[in-house]
Amino acid sequence: MTIKTIGVALITIATAFLYWAAQESQTSNHDDPGEDAAERQPDVYGKEVEYHELNPDGTLHYRLNAARIEQYYEQSLTELQAPQVHLLSADQPPWDIESKLGTIKQATTRGGAKEDIVFLTDAVEMVQVRPGSGTMTVRSEVFQLFPDRQYAQTNQDVMIDTEVGRTVAAGMVAKLDTGILTLSSDSTQRVHTIVLPEQFKDS
Repeated sequence: MTIKTIGVALITIATAFLYWAAQESQTSNHDDPGEDAAERQPDVYGKEVEYHELNPDGTLHYRLNAARIEQYYEQSLTELQAPQVHLLSADQPPWDIESKLGTIKQATTRGGAKEDIVFLTDAVEMVQVRPGSGTMTVRSEVFQLFPDRQYAQTNQDVMIDTEVGRTVAAGMVAKLDTGILTLSSDSTQRVHTIVLPEQFKDS
């Protein structure tokens, strides 16, 4: 099941509902003949939406919540407000990922399979609570998330906070299913770590 089918597979929370574009056009203001006919209208939109993507064995792969969605079938595009992704992995603690805005675009992999890419923008935050190691929080302004591959990347400045300290870098590639984070640097932002003073105290 792909995100494109979210309009017919939504599991709602609070008061979730869908509005079809045909209904919207019937209730729109017809007194203004000069209204821009080319103005883009969503095919489907909803509020307080929750969507579940399952693994082949029926277990939860990830959960997507959004305050509002708008779907455009022709562009294979879904726009999100306040998206939140809860991503599960067999070998790693779950990741909770959120931002203020997001879009979902369907792409084709090299093998010909369809894949959803989640573009998160504006105050992106990725949090993982690791038993015995504390909480890791990754922040950036832009992230591309590939839920099926459990992979995320950004070429924008990134900041990582852990119990040990803070690390900043010019970009990051994250294999979320293994917990391996690869940091990058450029001419203006080197990979730099500040270790908290508590780490040097005698136990």
